[in-house]
Amino acid sequence: MSYAYISSPNDGLVSHYHLNDDTGELRMVEQLPAGEKVNALALSPDGTTLYGALRGQPPKVVSFSVDVATGTLTPRAEAPAGAGFSYMATDREGRFLLGASYGEDLVTLQAIDDELQVQEAACKYPSGLHAHSVRTDPSNRFVYACVLGADRVLQYRLDAQAGELKPIGEGFVSVPGNTGPRHMVFSEDGSVMFVLGEMSGTVTTFAIDAQSGALTQKGVENGIPQHLGLHEGLVRDSRNNNLSDDPTPRIWCADIRLVPDGTLLYTTERTTSSVSVFQVAGDGTLKYLNNHKLEEKQPRNIAISPNGRWLLACGELSDTVGSYRIHQDGSLERVGQAVSGQGALWIEVRA
Repeated sequence: MSYAYISSPNDGLVSHYHLNDDTGELRMVEQLPAGEKVNALALSPDGTTLYGALRGQPPKVVSFSVDVATGTLTPRAEAPAGAGFSYMATDREGRFLLGASYGEDLVTLQAIDDELQVQEAACKYPSGLHAHSVRTDPSNRFVYACVLGADRVLQYRLDAQAGELKPIGEGFVSVPGNTGPRHMVFSEDGSVMFVLGEMSGTVTTFAIDAQSGALTQKGVENGIPQHLGLHEGLVRDSRNNNLSDDPTPRIWCADIRLVPDGTLLYTTERTTSSVSVFQVAGDGTLKYLNNHKLEEKQPRNIAISPNGRWLLACGELSDTVGSYRIHQDGSLERVGQAVSGQGALWIEVRA
């Protein structure tokens, strides 16, 4: 049995699900009030604490204790957030909470104490326009942040002793204009990072220098097939998030995930409510395979089960979360669904 947690900002809930590892059956267990505009979620590395970003005013981080046997959540504490987070993650040791603020153009770092409580003091690092994600690499020595509006990926060294981020080189690498770097994933050995472009629909592959953490671009693979009929995307914010005055169907990618063995990579596209799948070679080279329609409308986040057999998808405009079988060739088969909260957008899973 695996467990999934999904946030839904429109009703302020975190929903807890059981995922059958053998059949892909998804079952709602409970829904808990989390707070105003609950958005990004993050699990502590040991799986005992779930953090949720509240994007109301003032922004907060709420934490839940996770029962390791049943996955059940118990509300625990609240703390001020360093900003209004669109993305949140802990470092690999659970000592720091990293946040990316799309609206405030910041990357933040907050300490987590021995009781897994987020501390109030926050280090803030200007990112350029629209920081969208921030994560540590598998070695936990380096931190990278995707900055959508600046077409940059920031690169830092994590000084855990000082509780600070220190720039690597000039502090960033650039990608072509209107790529819109959004989310990232790492190969298991930490040698490669894959970055999804929200407006381009491409995945950019970077090699990570094992000593310095500096990024070097290795390749770019397009994930938007011509038959989708999509045009280049545009930068969006709270004033024009759905481009309601623009009838042009535009690329609007959202999430990127690797299966546990690292051989398949998935990205979501919201305008067409679809997922693209890539084959990943041993050296990190990507090959686009196919695009699959999802029943969940406007899928912002997806997740892969710990055993790599199931893909979970929720839609910001859907009232269900779907479970899909991952076939050997990367194709998807919908096998189940469960009710979701309103505007469901973030999924975390644990064994």
